[in-house]
Amino acid sequence: MRSTPTGRRTAAAIALTVPAALISVTGPASAAEPAPAYALAATVSPAPLTAAECTDPTCILVAAPRGGTLDDYAVINAAITTAAGRTTPTSTATVLLRSGTYRLTKGLKLPPNVNLRGAGIAATTLLMDPTVNWKNFSYSFLVLPSDAKQDGSTNLVSDLTVNGNCRTGAGAPTPSALPGRPGDPCDFLAPTGATGNTGGGIKVGDRWTVRQVRFTNFEYFKLWVSGTKDARIVDNRFDNWGGAESDGEDNIGGGGLNDGTVIENNQYDVTARGNFFDFTNALNTTVRNNIVHTNKTVAAARKVTEYGNLYFEGVMGGTVTGNVLEGSHIVLQSNARYSHVYPNKDVNQPRDILVANNHIMDSATAGVAIGYEDYLDTDNTGGTADDQMLQSAADSVDHYVRLGGNNVVRDNLIERSRESGILVYGNAAVKKNPDTIVGNRVVNSGYAGSTTYNTGVGYFETAGIGVSAGTGDQIYGNEIVDDQARPTTWYGVQIGARKGTSTPTGTVLTGPAGETNTTTGIIASPVRYGTLAPEAPANVTATTSGLTWSESYATTNPIAGYRVYHDGALVADLPVGSAEIPANLLSADDASLENAAAGTAGWTPGTSVSLSRTDTAGAIGGASLKLTATGSGQISTYGPKVPVTAGTTYTSVASFQAGTVSRRVRAGLAYTDATGKVTRLASGNSATVDPATGWVTSSYSAAAPAGAVTVQAFLMVEGATPGETHLIDRMGLVTGAVTEQWVDPAGMAGRYDLVSYRAETGDNSPSVTRVVS
Repeated sequence: MRSTPTGRRTAAAIALTVPAALISVTGPASAAEPAPAYALAATVSPAPLTAAECTDPTCILVAAPRGGTLDDYAVINAAITTAAGRTTPTSTATVLLRSGTYRLTKGLKLPPNVNLRGAGIAATTLLMDPTVNWKNFSYSFLVLPSDAKQDGSTNLVSDLTVNGNCRTGAGAPTPSALPGRPGDPCDFLAPTGATGNTGGGIKVGDRWTVRQVRFTNFEYFKLWVSGTKDARIVDNRFDNWGGAESDGEDNIGGGGLNDGTVIENNQYDVTARGNFFDFTNALNTTVRNNIVHTNKTVAAARKVTEYGNLYFEGVMGGTVTGNVLEGSHIVLQSNARYSHVYPNKDVNQPRDILVANNHIMDSATAGVAIGYEDYLDTDNTGGTADDQMLQSAADSVDHYVRLGGNNVVRDNLIERSRESGILVYGNAAVKKNPDTIVGNRVVNSGYAGSTTYNTGVGYFETAGIGVSAGTGDQIYGNEIVDDQARPTTWYGVQIGARKGTSTPTGTVLTGPAGETNTTTGIIASPVRYGTLAPEAPANVTATTSGLTWSESYATTNPIAGYRVYHDGALVADLPVGSAEIPANLLSADDASLENAAAGTAGWTPGTSVSLSRTDTAGAIGGASLKLTATGSGQISTYGPKVPVTAGTTYTSVASFQAGTVSRRVRAGLAYTDATGKVTRLASGNSATVDPATGWVTSSYSAAAPAGAVTVQAFLMVEGATPGETHLIDRMGLVTGAVTEQWVDPAGMAGRYDLVSYRAETGDNSPSVTRVVS
């Protein structure tokens, strides 16, 4: 949505239609079915009214179009005036247009109870002519309500085409693979000096029905529904056939707390442009049985990644059911992203919306996304919770926020979304009630997409379902499937986002009858807790011989090891301390180094410590270095000296295990120059604390300073007390920063994914992908 027509709204007591959590549904299709082809023919509409049937005094038959560049506005407007005089508060009159193209230099305003009908969707056309006075269409439409209001009135616009003349003379009902000059501005803008937002299709009023109307070739919104009650948008078509093109505004747009709008059985062609649907601030909206087609060829021609999406922004109450979406997706979110002035100063969170039985294919992001967002006022606080639809004063520092939740996403078939199938994310403080995600089938998430993506409030890896905001969300009975030869779905359900601003609590993964989520063919685990994910490995390189990488940076999620996947299959699990590079410098057979008699092969003690050798299960070389504190404070040890080149980067690494008490441990480097001056540098990471079981690794990289001639690994344990013991293993020193490796015994080409994983829980880091040919 770009710019909106002006208008005011009032908010009184409002009743929301809440979808029942146990609404009867038939369940998603179990296998992919292609979307029905776009066609102009009616699916649920009656046949057009004919001239022969227009015999009643309340039916005014308009003369045929005058043709050429002649204006037909006066003739049609006179018929509308006549029809208005033949209505009553409880009866309508109809203006019937003949076949042909009626050229209009002004928009047609329909009074209450006046219908405008054509001879057929491909037979009658209303063509906008902005060349006479484009300002007649600035922020306005070809057909719109008059200023008059009447309780209980109805209007019907049906069986015709509205054409905005964006591409001059284009828009015939001739199927096209591409729009005319994709993405270029409308032809009339430059010659007339017209601004954007000029010339929309139809703006509806209360209880209007728009049926079997084709919308094509528009610069502005195609169909606008704002501040209305009980509008019905039925069996319409949206395209840019016949060389037409449109600007990027929504095809069905609006808001203004419109109430009770029904949008059903409409079709959107691959040549259409902009969102299929976008309401901002609306109540009890029904969107059902619509078909949306998009494709990558048209998107690329316009230099965009996606179009045709369905946005419910600040929509409270409604249903989204039975839609078939090809290349687009469904988004429920607040209106917080708009300018924070009326009508978007107060924020409406998505709530009480049912999303069910939709077939969503090949979306550019998530198939269904629910986002909870607010904004901060000038006092750096969020909005004040309100359920009475109060309106904050224009000069108020504070704003109101209507809390969200109680959305139900169930029984949808979601295939090949480039991100996760279903995502729930955002600010938990503005989500009052839990959401329910049940009975969905999600197939091949992450297809041709990235494995990691940022929602703005935390990172997700590709999963069937991801949730990062809320308390007590119910997620069960879903089926997550990846049937690709090289799967792209990492997890069944991800709970919590990495680096998220909130953490979900009390998530329910089992239904009342014992229903659970099932996974087939995914890469990693059925459930993954994103808040427990460690950092990913760095400096990863891959060849057919294997992988090399640098240690993952340690955080409060300690790293237990690394996993290597090849084309989606686990091929190696490497616990900390098991990797062969840079090997253990505690060599059992190197007696030439100092302290060999003590079995510590070249390692010298620092202060307040004694060194010894101890056999340790799983140790590289069969033993570990044991540090015993003889005093209080830092204890340390130094490795053998290695010649260096000034300016070259070196890395020390070691794995630590507590013998008695866990302490902060650090790796560092000690550079010595020709005069014997020692420069000690070390990691400042406070998260590397050695465990009593398992190992924690610390590493540190730094360039050799000018004048340095040797370097030693410098390893420390902080805050020790006398008698404490700490084991150190896999002590190493390398040139550069690569400290880990895995040798591929099969020497395979293909896709490699490398992750670190967390101690205790096993949750993976984000993956680092490399493709070897």
